[in-house]
Parts: sequence; structure tokens; C-alpha cells
Amino acid sequence: MQALVRRASGLAEPTRLVVRDLSLNLLTREVTRGGRKINLQPIEFSLLEYLMRNAGRVVSKTMIMEHVWNYNFDPQTNVVEARVCRLRIKSTGISAGK
Repeated sequence: MQALVRRASGLAEPTRLVVRDLSLNLLTREVTRGGRKINLQPIEFSLLEYLMRNAGRVVSKTMIMEHVWNYNFDPQTNVVEARVCRLRIKSTGISAGK
């Protein structure tokens, strides 16, 4: 539906998202930070894309669960925190033990 609205309004969908030194190519699915390639699993890519599209906005766990995992929020799960932690580790190059 959003794609139809964009086409009707004449707005082109971006092919690359950039936040500071972090770049996400939506066509090649390549992610780089400071020129260094970051290998992400598909769900990590989707999570990062959602966060980058909403840069500067507050997004709740519920919003992330609904948009990235396509299901309603379960207050007992820590899947969002775990994936965000993995993204931080991968994007900074810092191991979990440090």
C-alpha cells in the first residue's frame, strides 16, 4: 500500500539509507560502517533498516516487533533487546565479552 502511495505522489523510494557513518544499501543488502562491511542475518538487516528509517524518532519494542517480526508484542520476550545487542556488537566490532 505504501508503495502505491509513493508512486502516486511521485516520491521515489530510496535505495540507500545513511545515518552518520552507517550505510545500508537496500538493493544489494550491503551494510557498511566507516567503510567496513558488516555481515548481517536477514532479520538483523530488517531491524537495522527499520531503525534507520526511524532515526531520530522514538520507537517502542511493540513497534519493532510489529514491523520487523510481523507479530504482536509479547511482554515476556527479550528478542528485540537481544537482536539490538547483536547489531551493536557487529557494527562496533566489540566482542560480547568486553
